[in-house]
Amino acid sequence: MNKSKSKTELPDELILFLGKLADLRDPYISDHATHVRDLSVQLAIRVNFPSRKIKALSHAALLHDIGKLVLPEQIVNKPSRLTEAEYLMVQQHTVLGYKLISPLEMDAMIGGTILSHHENFDGSGYPYGLVGEAIPLEARIVRITDFYDALICQRPYREAFTAGSALDLLLKNRRCFDPALLEAFLHIQAEEHRLNREIRKRPMTTKISAQMLYEMP
Repeated sequence: MNKSKSKTELPDELILFLGKLADLRDPYISDHATHVRDLSVQLAIRVNFPSRKIKALSHAALLHDIGKLVLPEQIVNKPSRLTEAEYLMVQQHTVLGYKLISPLEMDAMIGGTILSHHENFDGSGYPYGLVGEAIPLEARIVRITDFYDALICQRPYREAFTAGSALDLLLKNRRCFDPALLEAFLHIQAEEHRLNREIRKRPMTTKISAQMLYEMP
């Protein structure tokens, strides 16, 4: 009698460790995985993403770049722009990441997000050139948050973008993103930066306001 296999539920701490392990391959993007997780969960809540799926989305965002673990270190940490051939190799990290976690039989959302988080809404992305809603919703969320956080991280060949400049680039590349998700993300960022400015104008007279300021990006 055949028994159906249940999904593997890895401990949260292990998922976080694996995400940070991928970040450690590139010293210029420290905490990128956790930033993408936090931004993705925030965006998902804003667009009424099913609450029962938030944990899997969180894990998917943490692991989105895990495929970079199997790329040559001299390419991941190259201190200059990649050649076309090197860039094509880096593009394989989505498929490699998917294959890496497949034996774990985790929630299908996690593998789908890892595989598709570089697909563009207009079909110009990789690895398969999926278009629009053929791209999993979770991957469309991470596409935006990963793009944004990568811009505000310093790279060996460029300085980090300011939050405002990164948002401008999101708009200039809007063809790559789900329009409704992009609009929601822009609203979130506008609200956060408005609150940031308001808090910084106030005298720091209480412990609560000091803590709020500390937590601002």
